[in-house]
Amino acid sequence: MGGASRESGVFTVKGIDPSGRVMTFACGTDEQAMEKTWELARRGFREITVADPKGKELSAAAFERSLNIDWE
Repeated sequence: MGGASRESGVFTVKGIDPSGRVMTFACGTDEQAMEKTWELARRGFREITVADPKGKELSAAAFERSLNIDWE
């Protein structure tokens, strides 16, 4: 990973924790937002979404696909 993010601004990651509370996290880059979605999934969060700086909201899986990352 590393390098410059393609978009600047705040990405907002939201999810429902295992006790049912909605939690919101601010991330400065798309990479940080993607890593936060992975962390929340490991911690048992449900319905994880990401809103980009323009306000477009996507599910965590759709957000990850939208980044067009070449994993090789």
